[in-house]
Amino acid sequence: MFLRDWFLIFTLSLNIWATKATSTIVFIGGYSGDGPTDSKGIYAFALDEVKSTLIPLGLSAVTTNPSYILIHPSHKYLYSVNEQDAGTVTAFKIDSTQPGHLTLINQQSSRGSGPCYLSTNQVGEYLFVANYNNGTVAVLPIDTNTGNIKSFTGFDQQTGSSIDPIRQTSAHAHCILLDKKEQYALSADLGSDEIYHYKFFSNNGSLLRTSTTKAARFGDGPRHIIFDSNQKFVYVMNELKSTITVYNYFPTMQSIQIISTLPQDFTLPNTGAEIIFHPKLEQYLYASNRGHDSIAVFLVDINTGHLSLIQHMNVQGRTPRNFNISPDGKFLIVANQDSNNLVLFTIDQTTGKLIPTGSTVSISKPTCVKYLGQ
Repeated sequence: MFLRDWFLIFTLSLNIWATKATSTIVFIGGYSGDGPTDSKGIYAFALDEVKSTLIPLGLSAVTTNPSYILIHPSHKYLYSVNEQDAGTVTAFKIDSTQPGHLTLINQQSSRGSGPCYLSTNQVGEYLFVANYNNGTVAVLPIDTNTGNIKSFTGFDQQTGSSIDPIRQTSAHAHCILLDKKEQYALSADLGSDEIYHYKFFSNNGSLLRTSTTKAARFGDGPRHIIFDSNQKFVYVMNELKSTITVYNYFPTMQSIQIISTLPQDFTLPNTGAEIIFHPKLEQYLYASNRGHDSIAVFLVDINTGHLSLIQHMNVQGRTPRNFNISPDGKFLIVANQDSNNLVLFTIDQTTGKLIPTGSTVSISKPTCVKYLGQ
């Protein structure tokens, strides 16, 4: 065995040992390719919270274009879209003895083209998928004993268009998720400028479209949706206008605020991407800008739902398509798709603001960050 081989084994052993010192494993999805430096699938890192660094654990699983990934509520399985024309969703078992390792379980059709988003109900019996290219959403049952994905039980074809001559010529479903009571689901459609409302039937996994809510303004391009914990308000990231629309949820969705994610003096092209609440401090909301290349931090008025901008943080890269906050609420990792890097920030637990750690790692075209245990 060559000295180089011994060095690689020693380095991997050190990484595995370091992983055991921290409880946080991070999985990264992205776009794959055939080139020598291109991604080959899903990768894993260990978040060392003491040193505020990310430790590479290597390739977790080979799969095509896992641009959005999701951890099952049991933390036993990971699901990945395969963003391609004939869309699929792939199930993996998370290895509890070998940190970051995934084992293929099975694969199912996403019932559409270009799947880009996944969610589950709280117990993990159903997987919801949005297909961007042709504007469909589907429900796929999960065998909770094995992690196996079954054939679809719910489906809807969204329709319509809006004013953008390039991005809004047809329907483009960009997310679907259940509300807190799991009786209804919402889906943002970027192409038709609409939020679709569905009745969800947990006894058989079917969907029934009940109504739609128009975007607050033509050309908004709704992308992602989140609820506050009390389900009083809905927050919608508008990709094309780089704004967040705040809605009352019941009895009907009504817009109560529109706020930009950009500085007032920024006039260059930008698209909004991810939007999430702080997992421990819900008075803080975070959103990413692709173009301005920043995370916008907002203070949330929990009584009115209104947002107030408190910070823009440069992401030290280009095109922050996705980011995520660690389960303990102390760290934020940004996936910069076009600069091929992950950047780690800490979060001030008093102000909610982001603080650079100086820690960054290289990875080809990262687009999704998920923490094991989240």
